[in-house]
Amino acid sequence: MLWILWLQVLIRGAWIHRGDGSLAVQGDVLFQGDSIVQVAPIIPAQPQYKVIEARGKHLYPALIGLNTPVGLVEIEAVRATRDEAEVGEFTPEATAYTAFNIDSRVLPTLRANGILYVEATPRSGLIAGQSSLMRLRGRTREEARVLPSAALHLYPPSLRPSIYASPEDQKKQREQAQAAWKRIEDYLEKAQRWCRGDSAQQNISFAALCPYFQGTKPVVWHVETAEDIEAAVKLSLRYQLRPTIAGGSEAIRLASFLREHRVPVIVVRTHRLPPTEDSPIDYAYTLPKALLDSGLTVILAHESFWNQRNLSYQAGTAAAYGVSPEQALAMITSIPAQWLGLERIGRIAPGYKASLLLCEGDILDVPSSRLLQAWIEGELVDLTDNPQEILYRKYR
Repeated sequence: MLWILWLQVLIRGAWIHRGDGSLAVQGDVLFQGDSIVQVAPIIPAQPQYKVIEARGKHLYPALIGLNTPVGLVEIEAVRATRDEAEVGEFTPEATAYTAFNIDSRVLPTLRANGILYVEATPRSGLIAGQSSLMRLRGRTREEARVLPSAALHLYPPSLRPSIYASPEDQKKQREQAQAAWKRIEDYLEKAQRWCRGDSAQQNISFAALCPYFQGTKPVVWHVETAEDIEAAVKLSLRYQLRPTIAGGSEAIRLASFLREHRVPVIVVRTHRLPPTEDSPIDYAYTLPKALLDSGLTVILAHESFWNQRNLSYQAGTAAAYGVSPEQALAMITSIPAQWLGLERIGRIAPGYKASLLLCEGDILDVPSSRLLQAWIEGELVDLTDNPQEILYRKYR
C-alpha cells in the first residue's frame, strides 16, 4: 500500500498553467508513476492518494533549456572541465551526452529555478556535432539521457564583416567567411552522396549526417545577420535539411522568407544589447513578439551554463513586451518539446510526463516567484541542495 501511495499524487486546487498557450485554470492534477492521469476542476481524493493542498499556488510544466553547454562545462577558466568543443572543423559524429557531467554542481541551481531538462549543445568548428536532451536527474548520464541525438549544430562565420574593421580587413574577413561556407557546402555534398550509397567506404562522420538529410531531425544554424540567415536556409533547402535559426537577431528582416519555409527561430537571450547602433534600445525585448506576429515559430533560450537559471526571466521579459504570459511559457515548455519531436513533455495534460513545478507566485516574475516543489517524471526533486541557496542562508 505504501508503494501505491508514492505512485499516486493528487495536487489539489492549484492554478494550472498547461504550457500550450491557453489561459490558466484552477483545478486538480493526478499523476501516477511517471505520468499524468487526470486534469479536472475537481478530482475526488481516494485513501491511496498522497494529497498536496495547493490552493493559491501555481502549477507549471517543467522548463526546457535549449542551446546550452550545461553539463559540458564546469569551470570556464579551467580547460580540463570544458568538454563542449571537439578538435576539427567537421565533427558531426560527436554527441554531447557522452561528455555530460551528471554530477555537475551547476545542475542543482537549475533545478531550483524550474529547469528540469536541458539540451546539452557542442560548440566548436563549423559542424560542431549533435546536441543531447538530458533530464536533470539520474545516477549516470545514460539514466539522464532523453534524446542522445537531438539536433545538429553548425557555427559558420558571418558573411558580414565588422563595420569597425578597415576596408582591407573587411575584404579579408568576407573572403574567409565565404571560403568557410564553401567548405560546409562541399562537406554536405560529399556526405549526402555517401548517404545515397555512392561509396562503400566506412565513414562515421558522414553516417551521422544521414538522418538529417532525411529531415527527421532539426539542423540548427547559429547565425545572427540577415545575410547569414538567408544563406543558411538556402543551403539547408538544397540538401533537404530541416533548418532552425538560433540567435537570429535580424530574423525579423526575413520573416516572410522564414515563414514560407517553416523555419523556427530560437531567440537566444531577450536580455541583450541591440544588434546595431541604429536599432531601438528595446529591440531584443520586443523581438519575440515581432517574430510571433509574423507567423513564425518562436522558442526562447538562454546562453551560458550557470546562467541558465534565468531562463524563465527571459520569457518574463518577452511577456512584459507584448507576448502573452501563457504564450511566453509555451516558448520554454511545449514548443521546444514539439521542436525536438517529444510528444509527452512540455504540457500538463493526461498522458504527459509528470514533470511539474509547484510555485508560489508567477514563475516568469523575478520578485514574486518561489519554487516550492518539483517532480521529474513523477520523482520528487530535492531542492535543498542548491549551493547558491546554501551560501545565501549561511551568510545572510
